[in-house]
Amino acid sequence: MPIKIKIADTTSLIDESFRLRYKVFVEQEGYIEPNSQRRVFDRFDAFPTTFNLVSMLDNVAVGAFRLAIDSSQGLPADSYYDFRQHIPIGSVLMHGGMFCIDREHRSSGMAMGLILMASYLAMTKGVTHVVAPINPAIGNMLKRIGFKQVADEFMDPQVNISVLPLILDVSEVKDFFLNFIRQNELHDFLCDYQRWFYKAGETIISSGTKGDAAFVIIEGVAQVKLPNTDTVVATVEEGGMLGELALITDEPRSADVIAKQDVVVMVINKEVFLHRFMNSPEHALKLLKLLGNRTQGMLKQLQLKDGFGS
Repeated sequence: MPIKIKIADTTSLIDESFRLRYKVFVEQEGYIEPNSQRRVFDRFDAFPTTFNLVSMLDNVAVGAFRLAIDSSQGLPADSYYDFRQHIPIGSVLMHGGMFCIDREHRSSGMAMGLILMASYLAMTKGVTHVVAPINPAIGNMLKRIGFKQVADEFMDPQVNISVLPLILDVSEVKDFFLNFIRQNELHDFLCDYQRWFYKAGETIISSGTKGDAAFVIIEGVAQVKLPNTDTVVATVEEGGMLGELALITDEPRSADVIAKQDVVVMVINKEVFLHRFMNSPEHALKLLKLLGNRTQGMLKQLQLKDGFGS
């Protein structure tokens, strides 16, 4: 089963994120005193400008990251650190905090997935800067994608640990996927805010199944195979799209898609895909170009297999 990162968009998922905070911050790390509710939350969790990203494995939350866009109520960090002194006037701010991953599932890949998804959400919401008082243990990882340290470590009163004050200029994010989205202007297609993680050898798409989503490969390589064979008809790399034809034709999936190596995909919901495709000629044209490029690549690969390649 893939690990799935998504926005907590139901009451049960939001409650799962509160429970996970308790498990990590209270039971595993001892940062916060226990409480009878066995949940960790505050007033910012009630605001419509707050989003909770969750990492799900077998329908259980194993990672979470809270994102609060600036409003008349301010940001969670305003009461204990002034990030605004480092931000240009007129900027739109988003606060990243309550970052937690179950001890049994911690990896740089899970952490990076949550952080890059936060950056993507910021980009699509018109946010210009992300402020993050973050655990120093992942500070270097954040700096690699563009976060900059703006002051020395200080104590976060919410969880009573030392944190690094970091700021990200969203326009400077160092990430292949976000650059790809910007260049192809596909962000309107990807508003489900879901990333799925597959291990090498896992099946991403099974032939004969109904298509309810398409995927864009963010990292890794996948192989398209004829059903019940080992015949590879296409290799899809970073930036390539998978499964979109079944959304257009409404026919069952016609091929198997297997992760050749570890693969991360972004999900495109069928309803959103068809709406954009049918109602936005500009988006449809960009999408058709992507489809055309992949079809050409598939034909070349088949020609080489049959001995017709130059």
